[in-house]
Amino acid sequence: MKTLLYVEGEELALEYNQHGDSDDVYDLVWNGQAQQPAHVAAIRDDTITFLVDGHPLHAYVVRDGDRSLISIEGRTYEFNHTPPRHARARQRGTSGSFEPEIRSPMPGKILDVKVVTGEVVEDGQTLVLLEAMKMENALAAEGHARVASIHVADGDLVELGQVLVELEPIEAE
Repeated sequence: MKTLLYVEGEELALEYNQHGDSDDVYDLVWNGQAQQPAHVAAIRDDTITFLVDGHPLHAYVVRDGDRSLISIEGRTYEFNHTPPRHARARQRGTSGSFEPEIRSPMPGKILDVKVVTGEVVEDGQTLVLLEAMKMENALAAEGHARVASIHVADGDLVELGQVLVELEPIEAE
């Protein structure tokens, strides 16, 4: 079976087929590259546990309309199931792409706001810690910027896509 997913406008092809006679082992091909067979150990609620090379790997999945959010080992990945109507324009900073609005990748609870309004932040610096799907997620700046506004506080419950922090790009010194 083949599924097309889209990440930031780029098409990704995922092919998966049952491995031999087993109902819970799949051969995976990601963009034409074969991967190790994945054994589905358990599926509960929004959690899928795979055995990869004998080690458990937990994937927490949230579906929101035409997109899915998947959290694996503290990292969250966003996939769209329909092609984008237009490419998302992004400003370019000194360290690459820059997104001025830091949004919640899934519903959750704010554990810690690590910055204050007016603070200058660096690429990769953690701005907010979000607890979602039993995982702690560090949301970081994607470039050199100044914190323009903060829309949440420690303990707040947030929705998918809610703006948490707004940044203004600044040139690195």
